[in-house]
Amino acid sequence: LTSLSEWVLGETRAKSAMHVATEIDPQTSALFARNPYNTDFENRVAFVASSELARSYTADRTEFLGRNGTLAQPAALRRTRLSGKTGVGLDPCAALQVQMELEPGQEREIAFILGAGQNADHARDLARRFQNLRACREELEKVWAYWGHTLSAVRVDTPEPALNLLANGWLLYQTISCRLWARTGFYQSGGAFGF
Repeated sequence: LTSLSEWVLGETRAKSAMHVATEIDPQTSALFARNPYNTDFENRVAFVASSELARSYTADRTEFLGRNGTLAQPAALRRTRLSGKTGVGLDPCAALQVQMELEPGQEREIAFILGAGQNADHARDLARRFQNLRACREELEKVWAYWGHTLSAVRVDTPEPALNLLANGWLLYQTISCRLWARTGFYQSGGAFGF
């Protein structure tokens, strides 16, 4: 089971990639990433962790994809372990890979956690908390309840079910989370909003 996140930690990947520094936190085994050149968030620490501690990782996207590799067919999926490479000057990513065997009919739940803390201690606390599957499930249920309540404030009913689905959920969610809170959007990442 493999998780891949590409770090930006700034306005654009092209501008910030060379400044992203990655490391493994020895206390939680979470993969930490920071961009000290981003003056607005220089102390923030982003992280990726897993509920399964027996895993391999890399912070090098070039290694993950492989020579002439693509996101559709990354080289990492043809290997049994990732190198454990972290540091600076990489094409930064957070790739975690968990090896497991499942018997016919067997089920297993694993969580990959992507987050950010105010500093390394806060990131460590969050990673430690959410490496517990029960805590992940409880928090996810809170998120569902929050968005269910928030998005129910406006209701659109048309003869077209697809339009209702978009207008009563996805479009409202995108407007609130991306445009108002994150000050970004699919077509513009400048931060401004208004009329």
